[in-house]
Amino acid sequence: MKFLIFAGGNGTRLWPLSRKDNPKQFQYFFSDKSLFQLTIERLSKRFSFDDFFIVTPKEYVQIIKSQVPYIKDENIFIESETRDTLACVGFGAFLIDSKFEDEAVALLWSDHRIKYEDTFLNAFETASKYSKKNNKIVQIDVNPTSININLGYVQIGEQLESIDGFNIYQFIKHTEKPDYKTAKKFIESFDYLWHTGYSVFPPGKIVELYDKYANNTAKILRDIVKAYKNKENFDKLYLSIDRTSIDYAIFEKIDPSSIVVIPADIGWSDVGNWESLKEILETKYEGNVTQGDNLLIDTKNSLVFSTNKNKLISTIGVRDIIIVDTEDALLVCSISDAHKVKDLVNNLKNKKSPLL
Repeated sequence: MKFLIFAGGNGTRLWPLSRKDNPKQFQYFFSDKSLFQLTIERLSKRFSFDDFFIVTPKEYVQIIKSQVPYIKDENIFIESETRDTLACVGFGAFLIDSKFEDEAVALLWSDHRIKYEDTFLNAFETASKYSKKNNKIVQIDVNPTSININLGYVQIGEQLESIDGFNIYQFIKHTEKPDYKTAKKFIESFDYLWHTGYSVFPPGKIVELYDKYANNTAKILRDIVKAYKNKENFDKLYLSIDRTSIDYAIFEKIDPSSIVVIPADIGWSDVGNWESLKEILETKYEGNVTQGDNLLIDTKNSLVFSTNKNKLISTIGVRDIIIVDTEDALLVCSISDAHKVKDLVNNLKNKKSPLL
């Protein structure tokens, strides 16, 4: 099994710490290791570094090499630019298929937090076993813990069988980022899981799906594989791929019978915004989460996160607030509005701000 590990997201909802030139996957939220380093370390407990392939835009290559220097240069697949998941998944998968046509491929993301690592690794081993035996795509998804409109949802049907302690279910459909009312309905039905983006594909299956559901992109990707190897016309070809997600382009159209789902309790979070980071880190009295020099008086259910060693942050009598202080920017917002940080970043883009 080959692992395609995606490290190209910008993490805009975690601004001002996550920036375009140093996004969340390379930041240190939980320890002295970044989310990217933790991803590689987690996989390396059972799998070989030679089987890890990183897909990333060229601006992050040096960060990757500095954080994980033992990944071979040829195992870093370099995009021209970030163009959403239809491009990056296809690029990585078609390159893998051209090198190892008889290998199953696992897809995963470098900016997630996993609490239960053994279960996570066991789930991938079981998914690989089932995928090869039955020629099915196996998704590893998780039970939702709240109503979240920023994630995809997977509807599951009847249980098909049980392997290695994991139940395997029929896949019904995928819905990407539903509105609040729809997401609430999904949660209340108990038939839906959060889509983590973790999947194991039988050999050649991703290529087959692109040929069937995104044929024009598949043609471009075949040319891209040749161009990437020859270093000719690669950028022009890559920039011609539609800027959309693989979920919209393929998984919402796919024949349900080709997919099964493993629900796994892996303690998963996509660390999507400051509210979700607070929930992960919350262990302190009165629901506060702090980093850096701070003094909190009569403050509850708040996150105060600072990378500025020369400044004290003090609060009095506040509730449900997020404060993030970096050297050149300060964010203050209510927890309930944490998802709107992406809108703030879009405004900065429109103003061509240097603070992105």
